Amino acid sequence: MSSVIVAWNGRCREPQSRYRLLGYLHRLGSLSDAYLRTQEPERPPLADVQNGQGVLTRANVESRDHPIAGNIVISSDIIEDAPTFPHRAHVAGLPVIENPDKPGLHLTTLRRAHLRGLDLRLYDPRQLNPGADRMSFVFLECPDHPLLDGRLVRVRSPQQREGHEAAMIRNADAYLDCPQIQLHSYLEDWTDCLFSWMKFFLIGDLWWKRWEELQGYSDYRSVFSQIQTERGQEAAEEATFDALLATFAQHAQHWSEDVAIRARGGRG
Repeated sequence: MSSVIVAWNGRCREPQSRYRLLGYLHRLGSLSDAYLRTQEPERPPLADVQNGQGVLTRANVESRDHPIAGNIVISSDIIEDAPTFPHRAHVAGLPVIENPDKPGLHLTTLRRAHLRGLDLRLYDPRQLNPGADRMSFVFLECPDHPLLDGRLVRVRSPQQREGHEAAMIRNADAYLDCPQIQLHSYLEDWTDCLFSWMKFFLIGDLWWKRWEELQGYSDYRSVFSQIQTERGQEAAEEATFDALLATFAQHAQHWSEDVAIRARGGRG
């Protein structure tokens, strides 16, 4: 069974486009959450672990629309061409240091910003990747810093960081880096279609990599373009997203049934 890390970044400069995109993605989050709730009971906010300490569990869908302040550390991999980040950050008047954990990447800091978006847990009935099964569509809003404003980020709070990470990251009030998810032979082509839809209709500079960069985009772009020509921008955008949700539901149902059959030892 193959495994792949899918990473993505991009910037949506127009606030209205961000709001429209998030409206669509909340529908995806609600659908994924509905499947997750059929698979496992609702968990309490605080769950016990074996060592007797409590760990904060995460909601299946986390919505964000709030300011952040303090020591905000940001990884250069949130931009599409990370090697150019040091020069671009210096020109923009932002501090830059090398990331001691990831050679070739850099870090910068802000004192205040706003986060707007959602982080959702993607339903997989096999539950193969706890903690690595989430998709972040959270936008960093900081109009005073155009290089960073409107970019997609993954928000990692202190509770979600690891002890071996550099002290600067561990001690940050918020650490923002490139969103990513781990997939195992499930929803991979669908993920390409989702990102292609986002890029075609709403975030022109969206970048992602599965096995290849922008995987599947040339094919999906042709399909979206034809539908847009036939039906117009708004109708095409809505109809193709409806199709994305329907395809997600088909995959979720098929794999759920397959897992149930395997759990019964192959008996139909």
